[in-house]
Amino acid sequence: MDFSDPVAPALAGRPDALLLDFGGVVFQTRRRPEGRAEVARRLGAELARAGHPADEATLRRSLDAGLAALKDWKNAAGRRLAPVELDHRTIWTDFLASELPEAQRAVLAGSAGQLLAEMSPLLSEHEVRPGIPELLRVAAGLGVRVGMVSNAHSGRAHRKLLRAAGLEEFFGVQVYSDEVGIRKPHPEMIGLAARALGTVPERCWYVGDTQDRDVVAGRRAGVAAVVLTRHRHTDNPPYPVAVAADAVFDTPEGLVGPLRASRPVAAPVAV
Repeated sequence: MDFSDPVAPALAGRPDALLLDFGGVVFQTRRRPEGRAEVARRLGAELARAGHPADEATLRRSLDAGLAALKDWKNAAGRRLAPVELDHRTIWTDFLASELPEAQRAVLAGSAGQLLAEMSPLLSEHEVRPGIPELLRVAAGLGVRVGMVSNAHSGRAHRKLLRAAGLEEFFGVQVYSDEVGIRKPHPEMIGLAARALGTVPERCWYVGDTQDRDVVAGRRAGVAAVVLTRHRHTDNPPYPVAVAADAVFDTPEGLVGPLRASRPVAAPVAV
């Protein structure tokens, strides 16, 4: 169901800050068919250099199993009240390389952060979604600050992609789960970004693409409006979600008009 009326009550008041998710909002992601094979080759090179060679078929099998298990873990974490993020080493030792010999696990865990940063662009293509450049320009023109709030196993990779797209300058803060140790729907992900931008969640709009993580995080944080932009998981949450977004658009382009039409809201008077 679309709630795309630009005069919808939750979108009538201009926010202090616009908080955006990375994948599904700022970027559209597509799986690269050859991506996992390329990652397996990269892991093989890392292990060979350390004197612990492994065949690519074994590495690919471990990678496939680990990514499937990570997906299940992420879905389960979305049901928790205060989910924490996995550290880089644990992603390798307990998921992506858990079936490999101990010495090989140790090698990959030793380069955990760098390998995860390299994996992201290998596994997926990233393309700026329609309407994002205009939305960011409109926000800047209205004096609405912008922040990124994203679950990520490599904030380092996300920052690099944002910079390469020429969008980094629009973001006053970037909050990634692997860098802060918690993950959505933990409301403090939004709280951290709001405070960094000099405001509170109640004076922010939060834009995501998932019901189970983004809508729940926004409601828990108490933001002024929760908006969804449709991506591949938006209409198919892994389980029923009790709360709903204030507006749903096919692309971020749909939010440009409501933001432009929003009216300033006076800050509450301190007592």
